[in-house]
Amino acid sequence: MANKTLARQLVEAFGYPETMQKLYSEDIVWSMTKSLGRMAGPYVGRDAVIAFNERVWGSFYTPEGEIEILDDLGDDEQGAVRFNYKTTLRSNGKPYELEYIVFAHGRDGLLTEVFESLDSLGSVNLFADQPMDRNPYRR
Repeated sequence: MANKTLARQLVEAFGYPETMQKLYSEDIVWSMTKSLGRMAGPYVGRDAVIAFNERVWGSFYTPEGEIEILDDLGDDEQGAVRFNYKTTLRSNGKPYELEYIVFAHGRDGLLTEVFESLDSLGSVNLFADQPMDRNPYRR
């Protein structure tokens, strides 16, 4: 792939808000899976999105990580990337590995909208130091 889509550039910059913010339009909106409650956003405007990114990597994850791209579709106006994200939890120093999907919209070479989807049950379990696939409803 000669040129990377905005969605892929964003995903590959996960962990580094100073790099991520170079991709944002002033009117960017970032939202996440509603099952994440208040954390799901939406975060409206460049300053709000940057503050959210800084909180995520300053409080929850270490910035160093690995991105494994599974699917990368679209262009700069509409793109989607499915990927595995591996990093370390700040709370306990344990490994964090989860599958994510980012849908992105862009205009004039900058991101205008990001929707981030993740395995929210897996994430909650990892933060609670439980097996990722622990489902209390499964028998």
